[in-house]
Amino acid sequence: MKIVQPGDSLTLQHAHQQLKLLEGLSGDVTVDLSGVNQIDSAAVALLLHWLRAAQLQYISLQFTGLPESLTRLLHVYDLDSLLATGQAELQAGQH
Repeated sequence: MKIVQPGDSLTLQHAHQQLKLLEGLSGDVTVDLSGVNQIDSAAVALLLHWLRAAQLQYISLQFTGLPESLTRLLHVYDLDSLLATGQAELQAGQH
């Protein structure tokens, strides 16, 4: 399993730097968001982008360490159904 960390900011200002986070990866990948301390609506778009990229690349993707602010934002957008468990993990890209 590979663990990647996008950094501390998932905002519109930094989103373009994060679009290729999964590029060149395969297999089981965990995106550790525990270091993220700045988010805006671009964070939701990035999560959806990474989920789609994982599907296209046949990656089994898991998100861990979602900050509470991101969990709340997912709820606002009615995307909390993407949460696979109460511990804020998202699954995608089944082989």
